[in-house]
Amino acid sequence: MSNANALEFVEAAPLSLRGGVETAAMIEAEGTPPLALDQLPDGVVSGNTLIDYSAARMEVRGGLSLALIFAGRAADAAMKEGDDEQDWFAAYQQSLGKLGFRASQTATTLNRFRKRGVMVHKALVPFLMTALGGVGVGPVIISLLEQIKDMDADRSWITLFDQESRHFSSREMHFAAVSSDESESVIRHVAARLMVENDETNVLFLSITDATAEFESATTTFSANNGLLAVLEEPLKQRLTTDALAFIQEAKL
Repeated sequence: MSNANALEFVEAAPLSLRGGVETAAMIEAEGTPPLALDQLPDGVVSGNTLIDYSAARMEVRGGLSLALIFAGRAADAAMKEGDDEQDWFAAYQQSLGKLGFRASQTATTLNRFRKRGVMVHKALVPFLMTALGGVGVGPVIISLLEQIKDMDADRSWITLFDQESRHFSSREMHFAAVSSDESESVIRHVAARLMVENDETNVLFLSITDATAEFESATTTFSANNGLLAVLEEPLKQRLTTDALAFIQEAKL
């Protein structure tokens, strides 16, 4: 994928702002300003993805965050009547490919939980540690999930993550652990799909029951050239508009 092709996709791809106006207004009302793209912290929520940047260079964080939001909005716009979660995820991966990301083959796993009554955030920890690549990968994500019992359920990043995770009849939560060197950024990306019927409660605070005792996970490794990310950052920012920058929120420990 050349820089020119990626820029053409950024300029021309149809986008959906599903929930965008409402979410931006909600965050503004809470007094939480958009983060500075050149100073993103180690843990952020970008659209529907909780990202661990603790092993990533500061200069790639803004471009990556915008690219993930853009791919999600392009995937939303590509959906047709009758499409489902699998179609959305395929469109999401295709959009990242058109932005110049290279992807490994996706590994899909069905995870069943023996215990009942455990909260979703606790149930996610051991499964995510494996899906992300083991102990030491994605430490910010794991720490956030382990500490979430002590957090306010209405904190802006949790509310944003919950709203953006709602697709079709399921909740599809995305997690990404990013590492980078001088030339390339690598994203260990995990999509966790939970079938739930509750539309009011933040999904991370739900209790696993007999009806919601399975996660389907899809793990993919994406890589992107840092030079291309630098080229795309400003066009992505301009295309997504100022309101869309509110879709990047700090996930505070």
